[in-house]
Amino acid sequence: MSDWRSWFAFGSVLPLAPGVHAPSRFSALLAAALDDCAGRTVIDAGCGAGLITIAALRAGADRVVAIDIDPVAVELTRANVARTIGGVSSARLQTRQLDFRELSRIDADLLAVNPPQRPQSILKSVEPDQRHLHEGGGPDGLDTLRLVLDHTAAAVVRTTAADILPSHNLEGRTCRRVLTATLPMHRAWHPLTGPAAPVSVWDLRH
Repeated sequence: MSDWRSWFAFGSVLPLAPGVHAPSRFSALLAAALDDCAGRTVIDAGCGAGLITIAALRAGADRVVAIDIDPVAVELTRANVARTIGGVSSARLQTRQLDFRELSRIDADLLAVNPPQRPQSILKSVEPDQRHLHEGGGPDGLDTLRLVLDHTAAAVVRTTAADILPSHNLEGRTCRRVLTATLPMHRAWHPLTGPAAPVSVWDLRH
């Protein structure tokens, strides 16, 4: 699958667990940009239900290290890999319960992340029971991405970002746009973007 819509449909039927939300359109776009993972070691940072891990394994990654601070998400990713692509791919999977501040412990060619990126100003419009999943973007929406960039040892960080975010604020990074699509946006974004907006996948290097 190379189209974000196909990945979104796939993610929408992945089994979930309490506290783990269904993969978003942003994650589906990131999954669609992982067709170059063959032979690489990939970190899925914030693995959730495992959509990005599955995409990287299907693309031929030698090894995927799926991490999440939530142990339920870590086990869910392992189960969803086994359920959807079987034991051969499971042998190429490692899972760890880690905070993003511990990313330097893992060497990888590529780190894939769909970080919380809603600016503080729009969090009040997110459903209260979902708000904790979207906190951390800070005033400009990029604080969690900065945290990942500051702590990973991966050669490349591949991330989603709404085009409205000020990516020029990521000083000292070489940026390459991998993929762009216009996505339907959650209503919390509407004051900034309207009901649909361009979202891009970027490769970031030191």
